[in-house]
Amino acid sequence: MKTRVFTRGLAICMVIWVLVVVAQGYFRELRSTAETLGKVVEDEEFADWSGRDGEPEGDEGSARDRRIRAVAASLSRQEYNPETRGRLGGLRDEFYSKLSRGERSLFVELVLSSLETYIVIFDAMPPEARKKLIKKAVKEARDELPEKLLSKYSILEDTEARDRIGEVGWRAALEEKSPDEAMELLQLIEIAGELNQRRRMPRWEGGQGNE
Repeated sequence: MKTRVFTRGLAICMVIWVLVVVAQGYFRELRSTAETLGKVVEDEEFADWSGRDGEPEGDEGSARDRRIRAVAASLSRQEYNPETRGRLGGLRDEFYSKLSRGERSLFVELVLSSLETYIVIFDAMPPEARKKLIKKAVKEARDELPEKLLSKYSILEDTEARDRIGEVGWRAALEEKSPDEAMELLQLIEIAGELNQRRRMPRWEGGQGNE
């Protein structure tokens, strides 16, 4: 009997240890992504093409294309984490500000493709439910994002634009936007998607459950 209890206790301890290791690895990855993106943004070799005519070509163009795709892929692996959201959001905007016109279109397309699930689920909801979710996302953005980042998002103060998104959904709203305008919506799409994901989770999984 004592052996059985000891074995069961040891097994539980091992499970807890594994969960702790996995959690530590996850948060290290989040910090690593922020640090890596920060280095890209601050790297003088990644030139600012925002004010230039034309597009980067040759070896420089190829290297920049690979870097843009790598950054977008790295960002797409991030999950809900209020501790890093502001940092990554600011770095993403700063990285975007160094891109040429064509590169901006590519970057937005890549990031939006990683949010496809959020967009599909949101657009499948009734308009009133979409409006309610957007309202919650705006509140969460105001609570979590740093002031210098909030000032860049006029959507947070534009009730008419938010109502429009609630009426037509993300996809239709994005069709009307330039890459610069779409960038302003990315943070809100992420927050709304994460809120909806938590809302749909059963309570025993740690979510708030269906409302």
